[in-house]
Amino acid sequence: MRWRVSRGIVGVSYIVAISLFFIVLTAIAAGLFARLMRREALGQHIRDYGPQLHEKKSGTPTMGGVVIMALWGIAIGIFHKDISQDTLFIFSSALLFGGIGLLDDLLSQIHRRSLGLLPRQKIFLSLFATFILFLLFPFLSRVPIMIPFSHLTFILPRAAFFFLLCGVMLSTTNSMNLTDGLDGLATGTSIIVLAGYTILFHDHGTLTTILPLIGILMGFLWVNTYPARLFLGDVGSFALGGAIGALALSTGTELCLVFLAGLLVAESASVIVQVTYFRLTGRRIFKISPFHHHFEVAEGIDYQYFLPNIEWPEPQIVTRLWIAQIILVGIGILAVYR
Repeated sequence: MRWRVSRGIVGVSYIVAISLFFIVLTAIAAGLFARLMRREALGQHIRDYGPQLHEKKSGTPTMGGVVIMALWGIAIGIFHKDISQDTLFIFSSALLFGGIGLLDDLLSQIHRRSLGLLPRQKIFLSLFATFILFLLFPFLSRVPIMIPFSHLTFILPRAAFFFLLCGVMLSTTNSMNLTDGLDGLATGTSIIVLAGYTILFHDHGTLTTILPLIGILMGFLWVNTYPARLFLGDVGSFALGGAIGALALSTGTELCLVFLAGLLVAESASVIVQVTYFRLTGRRIFKISPFHHHFEVAEGIDYQYFLPNIEWPEPQIVTRLWIAQIILVGIGILAVYR
């Protein structure tokens, strides 16, 4: 990875110590934020799936991504001497897309419904954010793109790279948003993906950028695991999706994301497959999509679906999907190391 800073400005032990400190700080800050949100009666509005699924989670404090981004910004400030174009790109991507998610969350709270921004509005704002990133960080188009399980790389013309940039950022942000449907699932998945990138690109710049974020997410997981006291909200899921997409683009691992962020890919694919199959046949493959909902206990289902019915407790679903993501990250590491 091309981090443009001198190595050794701060030691690895110092970076680890700061990251460990942020675990505790985030757990405390997230708990206080959840208490504030509950006092102000600002909670999650549950989408109407048809079948009864998550009604009991209605009213749970949300927008926890605000805490994550604020603390990550402080961490970036602590290591300000180590800031490179790569670091700025990753944090800027998280900030821009987190801003879109925050607007979505605020509109949801104002209108007292699960829907904030309309889908076409999200797409427009996401494309606009991507265009800003494309203009501000021209070096990205010069990063060689790795072909998985080979020593081959290639560089796209700048115009063609813009479309790749759009595709990656829209995919990761929306996929993370879909994954954020069970307590702790998106947060834990993000930790696993980021840990995989730290293993692959464990240089000084990576450590100062990613390790504090991993620490922050571990602290957030303290209040985000089942039963969650605070949700990420769209501000959190969009920010994390933006960070992971930017990390892939700055390391040339866009094509390896199918493994490194395999669970996100599977979540999006399950929605696409479900919608396509339903429009063609009038039937469903999953009980409910994204596919993690297929494994939940749901009442009021009056339609048939193709896959066998599976009913696991929510913590069991999350843990097993984390394990699947760990396996996929392992395959992704092999794809990059070649």
